Amino acid sequence: MNIHGTRICLQRTFRRPLFLALSVFMLVCALGLAVGQREPGGQTSSPGGSPTETASGSYPVEMADDTGYTVRLNSKPERIISLTSFTDDILLDLIEHRRLIGVTNYSKDPAISNVVDKIADVPHKLTINVEVILSLQPDLVFVANWSEADKVAQLRDAGIPVYLIATGLSVEVIQNKIRTIARLVDAVHEGQAMIEEMDGRLAEIQRKVSTIPEQQRLTVMDFATWGSAQGAGSSWDEVIRRAGLINAVGQFAADEWGQVPLSKEKILELDPDLLILPGWVYGDPGGADAFYQLTLEDPALQGLSAMRQGRVYQMPEGLKAATSQYIVDAVAYLARLAYPQLFPD
Repeated sequence: MNIHGTRICLQRTFRRPLFLALSVFMLVCALGLAVGQREPGGQTSSPGGSPTETASGSYPVEMADDTGYTVRLNSKPERIISLTSFTDDILLDLIEHRRLIGVTNYSKDPAISNVVDKIADVPHKLTINVEVILSLQPDLVFVANWSEADKVAQLRDAGIPVYLIATGLSVEVIQNKIRTIARLVDAVHEGQAMIEEMDGRLAEIQRKVSTIPEQQRLTVMDFATWGSAQGAGSSWDEVIRRAGLINAVGQFAADEWGQVPLSKEKILELDPDLLILPGWVYGDPGGADAFYQLTLEDPALQGLSAMRQGRVYQMPEGLKAATSQYIVDAVAYLARLAYPQLFPD
């Protein structure tokens, strides 16, 4: 998971626990499995790809999850659990809520969730607690591909279909994952409608930002509390590109988490037109606002163009780290910040 946008503390040494804890955050993000031997007539797909057959309502179905594990569903799942923010986002718009018996604990937190206003009728907010999940008797569970292997094994050994899913970092990959989820839960047409809506909104944003000549496009950089920005290949980089901006650190090599470590001297050298600060800090409700104020008052950064122009912003973390259909909302949000003249409404 990339769980781009999560903020944990000022020291970079604490990044790894957060990325692992929230690669849902997240976000960061999982899918579904089943047990039994392959039988003739089941649809299949390659790991992370689109189903080879998309007819709705046809079971059994077999699909490889993002670890290559073949998942089999003998019938339409009616008791579904989502243990990733990605599948929370997707399923709450894709299926009847009566079929969704559990979503992640993160869905309740307005600081990082995109779906707080949609979960009232979902009875359980969960972590990957094997005993609790077994007691709910689900017939499909979506889990992040980085989740504890022993817990996944326990669920599978108990006969629970578990689908492991990795984080999608581009719109195209996210849309393929939506197709896969839609096929598993018998919502192919709804999934296609979701994708078409994404494409339509992105096309409209592209139509507007394309009027900005390439040489006049603004640069933007996010800046984490531990002193880094997200580089090329991250979901944030995808948001930047589709919003018609240039990633100020896009030309630098990123670490294993997609981060580019930055000194204040380097920030001054890059001098981004927009500086985006965290909207949330893990474990510290006031941490984002405190970091925002600290940055604004930092004497070493007063020479930044973004500082002089009043273009230092906090962005809702749920959007900034979105790797679901809400990535379109992130693109729209950033494009409006950068080019308000193009979005007068």
